[in-house]
Amino acid sequence: MSSPSPTQPPPTQTPENKPAIIPENKPTIIPKDKPALRVERKPARTTPTKRRIGETPTARIIKSILRPPIKALYYLSTWTKKHKLSSIAILLLLVVSITATTYVVTDQLPFGINHDPFVFPYNGGKGEGNLVKSWLYALRDGDSTHLILLDQNIPSGQAPDPAQLIAQFSQTKAHLDWGDVDVIGVRQQPDSTIDSFVEVPITANGPGSAVKAIILWHFVTVSANGQSALLGVDLISMRPAQS
Repeated sequence: MSSPSPTQPPPTQTPENKPAIIPENKPTIIPKDKPALRVERKPARTTPTKRRIGETPTARIIKSILRPPIKALYYLSTWTKKHKLSSIAILLLLVVSITATTYVVTDQLPFGINHDPFVFPYNGGKGEGNLVKSWLYALRDGDSTHLILLDQNIPSGQAPDPAQLIAQFSQTKAHLDWGDVDVIGVRQQPDSTIDSFVEVPITANGPGSAVKAIILWHFVTVSANGQSALLGVDLISMRPAQS
């Protein structure tokens, strides 16, 4: 047998002369199904839910009452945004109508403009308030002549003494400071007379400190044939004011 010489290359192996590879016969393992895990479910318990405040019967009643006006305001504001000129015209017409109605009924302007507490709010004459105002301001200023003229319709023996009143309550003689006069009540009687009650705050400046008091007057007036008359004046009370 001849051996290749060292100078000759080793014979190349071709696919034909390669040794065959025998695959290994490995056993196939078929996985078995795993048993399903059983999860025990606990029975669900009904937990009582707390009722909201808005779900109570009282809240529902309040909602049913407030819902319509709130919706109306919403639609009104929406319409106002879309029709600005019409909204301004309607607003001006409303203000003018309120002003005219208030002035015709009460002789005063609305919203406290030109407010006069002596315009008595009743259907009938309009001069009684002016009589009461004139009498009080004459007393405040110490005008005895004016007081005598206003008291001429008071029955004899019932008219107060103007000189005594001026010495007690006027700013000039008694050295008092009058505050804002307030008409606290007006009532029309079946005989067409008017009872009015007027409150006058006063302040007396003494050497130590100022003393405040409140005077309550009662006036009886009447209006007939376009003429007003003062029928009675009474000093009801004078009490110190609580500071």
